Amino acid sequence: MVPWQLNGADLAAVATEWPECQQASPQALVDRPADPLLVYCRTTLDPEPWRATGWTVHQLGRPGK
Repeated sequence: MVPWQLNGADLAAVATEWPECQQASPQALVDRPADPLLVYCRTTLDPEPWRATGWTVHQLGRPGK
């Protein structure tokens, strides 16, 4: 697990395909930032588990929902 430093953050930006980021638990992280917003700069992450737990997800190269 990545030691995500999100407490009070405005957003989480991930620009890597590291396995630690791919395997991060959206449920475990959703209450840490002020607003659960994930900006993902790759296209390998499945955004649906993140959205299902309350995150807003923006992925570069993919249409927003």
